[in-house]
Amino acid sequence: MAPTQTYPKVLHADQEHAGLRTAVFALLFLSLILAFFGLRALLGAVGTGWMAEYAFALSCFGAFPVAVGVIWVAEKYMKKHWPSGRTVTLTPDSVSIQTENSKQVALNQAQGIVPLAWHFDLRGWQRVGRERQVPQSWLCLAVELKAGKQNVIVFTYLPPSQAERWLENDAEPTFHQIQPQRVYDSSLRKRLAAPQRPEIPAEIITSKDGPYWLAERRRWLDGFELPPEEFEIFMNHLQTTLKL
Repeated sequence: MAPTQTYPKVLHADQEHAGLRTAVFALLFLSLILAFFGLRALLGAVGTGWMAEYAFALSCFGAFPVAVGVIWVAEKYMKKHWPSGRTVTLTPDSVSIQTENSKQVALNQAQGIVPLAWHFDLRGWQRVGRERQVPQSWLCLAVELKAGKQNVIVFTYLPPSQAERWLENDAEPTFHQIQPQRVYDSSLRKRLAAPQRPEIPAEIITSKDGPYWLAERRRWLDGFELPPEEFEIFMNHLQTTLKL
């Protein structure tokens, strides 16, 4: 049974936004330098014998795990206190989004919200953007909610063991599988070029997978990525509160 939620519930999307990634990269570089010189000074002060002799090499090897540890702590802190500004807000009868530019879209249950859900794995095709940062063994799960001319797209990346909960659930919305290999060009020429989103062939658009691929194309531009724990809250809201 899903836990009782307090409304409104604000979910912070795109936690690994561009500003955070830039800051993490810069902090990693700075941490490596500081860790190296800190270890070098420490070994020079207290090291004797072989430790003093190999202080430079030990500092080089030791700086990396120290810097990674610092980044791990700093990234968790920044994700909590430096949001992207993109949010998904849940209320007992609605789902709404807000972009970093304060643009808002609200879908109310009275409007007749229609869900469309799909998933795909990340193996066997040239991944683009955020997908390149996710393990190949994971899956992308996405949901589009439409009401009239407005729509909201929410997605996440999950390992297969966590994705099974949603893929094997008979509750609406059910997830339809699409095959990126049918759309992405995985030739050697394309692999050597800069990764980019493909044009979706007309025969795909007119096939039974067409509505899902059109929604997937919209996801590339307007999707809101939630971390797994917040995607679970979103799905529970759809299935137990809105009962779509």
